Amino acid sequence: MRIIKEGRGRIVAAYTCPDGFVSQVVYFTDSKPDLEWFREFLSEQVGKRNVSKRDIRIATRYGWELGGKARQEVQSQLGPEGKLKEVYWTRYPKTEQQKKNVISLCIGNSSKSGCMRLFIHSRKSKPILCTECTPKKKR
Repeated sequence: MRIIKEGRGRIVAAYTCPDGFVSQVVYFTDSKPDLEWFREFLSEQVGKRNVSKRDIRIATRYGWELGGKARQEVQSQLGPEGKLKEVYWTRYPKTEQQKKNVISLCIGNSSKSGCMRLFIHSRKSKPILCTECTPKKKR
C-alpha cells in the first residue's frame, strides 16, 4: 500500500504490485466520507469514463482488525473503540476497449522519482512514470 494523498482527516492510498499496477485505491477517514470528493479525485487522474459509482464501496475498519502499527495509530487518535471509514475503488472494466487499459501509480525508479499520481495506459506497456513525469524526447 502506498499513500498518495494525505490531509484534512483523510488518507488516500493505492495497493500496487512492484511495477506500480494498481489493484485498488482506498480512502480512509475518521468522519463521514465525502464520496463526491473521492470520485472527483479519481476522475481527475484516470478520466471520468474509468470511474463508475458502482465500483466504489464503503466499509468500517476498527483498529484491532488492522493490526500492528495501524492498530496503535488508530487507537492513539480515536481511542480503543475507534473506527475508520474506508471507501475503496476497484476498477471493473466493462467494455472490450476498457479492458485494453490498466491503472498504474507513477512510482518512478532509482533514476527518477514519480509524482505518485494514478494514470491509465495500455495493458501491453509497463510504464513506471505517467506522461507528465516521462522525459520528453528531443528532436
